[in-house]
Amino acid sequence: MENSNLKKPNVIVVKKPKSGRKSKIISWLRNKFFISTWICNYNTNFAISDLIAGITLGLTIIPESIACALLAGLPSHYGLYSAFIGPLIYLIFGTVEKVLIGPTSLVALVTVQFTIGKPMEFAFVLTLLAGFVELFMGIFQLGFVFDFISMPVIKAFTSATAILVVESQIKVILGIKYLVPGFVNSLQKLFLNLDQARVGDAVMGVCSIIFLICLKYMVYIPFDKSTKRGRVIDGVLKYISLARNALIVFITATIAVIWTARSETGQVPFRLTENVVAGLPQFSFPHFYIEHNNSTYNFVQICSELGVGIFVVPLVSILTNISIAKALTPKGLVNASQELMTLGLCNIIGSGVKSMPTCGAFSRAAISTASGLKTSVAGLHSSILVILALSLLTPYFHYIPESCLAAILMCAIVTLIDFKLPIQLWRDSKRDLFTWISCFAVCVFFGVEVGLFFGIAITAAHLLFLWARPEITVRLEEMDGLQFIKVFPNNGLYFPGVDYLRERTLKACIEADFQVPVVIDCRKITGLDFSAAQETLREFLTQEGLRNGIISLKDHVRASIDLGYKVDLV
Repeated sequence: MENSNLKKPNVIVVKKPKSGRKSKIISWLRNKFFISTWICNYNTNFAISDLIAGITLGLTIIPESIACALLAGLPSHYGLYSAFIGPLIYLIFGTVEKVLIGPTSLVALVTVQFTIGKPMEFAFVLTLLAGFVELFMGIFQLGFVFDFISMPVIKAFTSATAILVVESQIKVILGIKYLVPGFVNSLQKLFLNLDQARVGDAVMGVCSIIFLICLKYMVYIPFDKSTKRGRVIDGVLKYISLARNALIVFITATIAVIWTARSETGQVPFRLTENVVAGLPQFSFPHFYIEHNNSTYNFVQICSELGVGIFVVPLVSILTNISIAKALTPKGLVNASQELMTLGLCNIIGSGVKSMPTCGAFSRAAISTASGLKTSVAGLHSSILVILALSLLTPYFHYIPESCLAAILMCAIVTLIDFKLPIQLWRDSKRDLFTWISCFAVCVFFGVEVGLFFGIAITAAHLLFLWARPEITVRLEEMDGLQFIKVFPNNGLYFPGVDYLRERTLKACIEADFQVPVVIDCRKITGLDFSAAQETLREFLTQEGLRNGIISLKDHVRASIDLGYKVDLV
């Protein structure tokens, strides 16, 4: 009989608050407008750190942008147009504070592959279309696609592109003028025109490289940092090192101004940058109807001329941005879809101010970290500095030597050349080494766009090979005096690998004259599609005169087999 005197335990029921439509919208907006997640915690210390970092980044991105524009075959002021709009957009939507959107030598080199010999308006249309591709991939959360591009492919592509950039700037260092597509053709043209090298440009370029290298490594000068004086010196050296690009531009431009003033002819022995148009551009999206040299191009013709560049340029931009973001975030956790959408918006809106395709840069990310950047507000200060430069300093940009800008590009991009990886791959994985070498060679000799797709094809082929040739261990074992053939698949089994599994098992059965039962050990099988289940069971578990069984089968795989073919499972 139930005891009525027993007290019921006090149970506290916590009801989960209903998530209304309004709260979902607010949550969605907070996730998309990422600035709302941290701006309320912004304080004075952050503001001071961001101001210092923003000025440092601004002094870095101004000369880099001019150099990247020249590399992309555009007038120098278009590089500055590309440098101020991206950080403003990224401030609102970006998720990684140390990423500064702007022109990069990597993307500039890829861009010029598809716009060389064409009206410069093609570059702005390419920026817009690349932005739409990036935005589309972000909206439909296609960031996972880049997980299928292996690290050897990415490293090979980056190293090859860096070498191509360095090679393209050697002629500028030497003061030689020519425009030839292709690494081999360009190198051949360089040797044929060595007699046209200008001593003034060569001296200016080499001295600029030496200056930049010395300033980069001056922070490693050993001295006592335990004293106040030592800490002050350390801080001064650090910021001098970070501002080395701006310093070399200021020094060489000053030399050019003084030389011009004292020269009777007003000429200098080295090439100077073309005149930079003052002021900000008028906002208007690129036209899809371009007239140039008595030729007209409609939208279809423009897309046809740009070809695969519409996809290669955003692919390179995304790979660069995601790689930087993963390197700078804790445990490499990145909201890839949000980053894709943000990068797309930067390029779409940037095309309205005549921007070339943009993304983050490893060199700027390193400077962000070293200069103590706290939030993306530093990008706002950087943009303001670029806008001030466009408004006030454009008359003086003409005095920047081209060889100095080439030196800046070379010193920035050379750090991306990674020759330690092939040595490591030689020890660890010959297959990945082959992937690296082949992708690197194709990028250098046949073009970066061909090399990138070649690398992706190799990665895809490797994945297909793993599905078609899964790792399977087949051996004869004995337990309690009973011999049996143990088949041990080491990973998931899918239909391309069914024939291989059957061949390996039948070969073992033939060697045992079909006198030994077969046991399939499924402890490591985590996936089994319907076709594989059906074919596997049909071929192995129903063979006449052959005892067989399955052990260590996971529940979700068991369900797949039950659907595929009715058998007894052990």
